[in-house]
Amino acid sequence: MRTPRDLFMEAVRGGLPARVPVFPRDLTLGLDVTGVPTTEVFGPPYDPRASAAAILALQDAVGHDAVVGCIFGCMVTGFGVELGIPEKGVPYPKDAPFSDISVLDAASPDSVRDGMLSGMRESYRIIRNKREDLAVIMNLAGPVTNGGNLRNMEMLLMDMISDPDTANRIMDFSVETIISAMDYIGADLTDSLFLASATANPDLLGDGMYREFCIPALKKICSAAKEMGLPSVFHPHGKFDEGSSEILDATVRSGIDCFQFSEENDGSSIMRIIDGKCSIMGGPDVMGTLLNGTPGAIVSDTMRFLDELSDHPYIMSCSCSLHRGFPIDNLALMTSTAHSFLR
Repeated sequence: MRTPRDLFMEAVRGGLPARVPVFPRDLTLGLDVTGVPTTEVFGPPYDPRASAAAILALQDAVGHDAVVGCIFGCMVTGFGVELGIPEKGVPYPKDAPFSDISVLDAASPDSVRDGMLSGMRESYRIIRNKREDLAVIMNLAGPVTNGGNLRNMEMLLMDMISDPDTANRIMDFSVETIISAMDYIGADLTDSLFLASATANPDLLGDGMYREFCIPALKKICSAAKEMGLPSVFHPHGKFDEGSSEILDATVRSGIDCFQFSEENDGSSIMRIIDGKCSIMGGPDVMGTLLNGTPGAIVSDTMRFLDELSDHPYIMSCSCSLHRGFPIDNLALMTSTAHSFLR
């Protein structure tokens, strides 16, 4: 019998499994199931058992096919920056380690391999050992988002405009830290790379800076993932479904295996551009449908995506990540609706 892991891996690599796999990207939501404060997971030290228990508790409640490997925090603590950790909220960096660019020369990308990342890797190991039937996804910040955490996003944007040499230094360092984290977590504990890239947004950067700074970084990371045997999922924000298809084409040509579209994009329009080049991920809007919609609206919107995209390599997700306070019953309804749909 084929496992959920089998279904996800077939779809992300461009196949058409009998059932559309589901991957709702949980960042902290599972902690609502176990009732553990966010502060208890992040300590310090990071608690891998609490992380893994929350992720698997949510999967048990919802039934999705792929899970993240840990409750994730920004990769800045190895560079001397503390996280702000609300008891029921989402961790955030209190500062940016390279807001003073002069300290970058003495920094090593491998400093990302600190106690927190070690704890996260242990969470991956626990999940893999307990549930070999599930796909385990390595969820990391994409190069622009990670670069913004390292430099300060506003400063990085100003660098891209007025000091591209500094911007390229930050982006190169961002890529090196991501690849170091990928190698440290390891392909033996995970099945696919996921690059969470909200600020890799052509509407924010403009097409020119997106091409100049995002695409080269993406190519390097996807190449490293391929060497590890991992397919890459890229999740930018912004509109990719209208106007010129050149930006979307360039994104796909960077070497990604799967493109996740965000809210306010038409999945079928994107599919027409990328069909045959990579798989696609996406689904109901987190805020408009899954948080505030009626059960009927959730089923209807889920079925709309399945009807439009199931003839293609497709993974059902929602428009973005999920956090504490989100209604778990609504997520379970989306998942059960997708699982009832057979090709």
